[in-house]
Amino acid sequence: MRSSDFRLLALSNGLSSLGDELALVALTIKVFELSDGSGIAVSAVLLAGIVPLVVFAPLAGLVVDRTETTGTLALASAAQALIAVGLAFAEPVWLVVALSFLLGSAASIASPAVFAIVPTAVDEDDLTEANANMETVRYVGMVAGPLIAGGLAGALGADRGTRAALLLDAITFLVITSAAAALTVRRMPEPVPAEGRSKGEARRGFAFIGRDRVLLIGVATVAATVLFATMDNVAEVFFANDPALLNAGNWGYGALAAVWLLGMVVGAGLIARRLPQERLAPAVLLSSITGGAAVAIAASFPHIALALAMFAVGGVSNGVASVSMRSLIHHRVPDQLRGRVFAAYFGLAFAGQLAATALGGVLISALPSSRDVLLVGGVGGTLIGLIGLAWFAALPADARAPKVVHLPETGPVERSIVVVRDITPQEGAVEPEVLRSAEPSA
Repeated sequence: MRSSDFRLLALSNGLSSLGDELALVALTIKVFELSDGSGIAVSAVLLAGIVPLVVFAPLAGLVVDRTETTGTLALASAAQALIAVGLAFAEPVWLVVALSFLLGSAASIASPAVFAIVPTAVDEDDLTEANANMETVRYVGMVAGPLIAGGLAGALGADRGTRAALLLDAITFLVITSAAAALTVRRMPEPVPAEGRSKGEARRGFAFIGRDRVLLIGVATVAATVLFATMDNVAEVFFANDPALLNAGNWGYGALAAVWLLGMVVGAGLIARRLPQERLAPAVLLSSITGGAAVAIAASFPHIALALAMFAVGGVSNGVASVSMRSLIHHRVPDQLRGRVFAAYFGLAFAGQLAATALGGVLISALPSSRDVLLVGGVGGTLIGLIGLAWFAALPADARAPKVVHLPETGPVERSIVVVRDITPQEGAVEPEVLRSAEPSA
């Protein structure tokens, strides 16, 4: 936080999270009122904001990597501000859905842009701590957004309140635009000759994850864990209200959500920030195990005190996993590919969220109790973590070793040189730098 550029990035991340939650709550209320309580309309507007993050991930990452990133962040945020103003005054449900899709499309560029810029604003040794701070301010925004949106809707009425919330959302994006314009650091694209470009450029983020086995295990574990955790989200309100289970009502549901979020702050701000690079990948996998086990225990022995304690543990695991995964990407991915890799990572995570939202609703109807849905989610997350940990342990030692990429990887030219330094954590020694030549397909 000593870096003024990093403070601007952290501010942007927190405001972006606040704006996302403002828009989520305000649009849900708005469409609920406009459609006379249509569940299909509410689902449509929620899906419209998420689908672009999955569908446009390859293209969005390429845009981030092929342009000056701070300028791209400013333009994407300015576009989000204009769209939010349009949403504030949109009346037909179809128009709200269309504008939500555009808002999600701009977010698909802004999100990877922010995290691609972070390594330019801090020293390499501070990346994990920087990501911990980024996550902490994001969680603050996640708490403040719904409270503000709900408060405005309650105080001013549904129509005026949601309009005010969406206009405030537009203001947050204007502040982010100004913050991006004020950054002194620049992340410049690597010039790529026209003859060196290929049709697969947009998919190189997915391809890089597939080649780096540590990243592959981490991303696959996170995406699968998100799928099971989102199933839990669908079931929580039923679990809290069921007289045969927690019987805690809506206050209990709110308490479960609150302690999970508090745990995320603790996990990110107090635990993950202290992890050395060689422990980042195991932390992601162990977090899936502990988070899933905590939910499974809460479901197996339904009591409000135990459920609150276990959801706090789940939140801690969530916070550790988020910081660890983003730091792992920063350490292992060449600068010129970070936009595409972050976009691919976010896209896969949101794909899991989309699938789980639909599957969770089906399971709520199909299984005897919400407790069973939580058990499926908790046990599933635990098994995913165990599989990932076994997979990671089976990797050769050199594949698991921390890596620092010194030279940015260029586009697909005839041959490229990447400098990799392998660090031996047991001895703290630095091996001599090795020049590795790679063919374009490698």
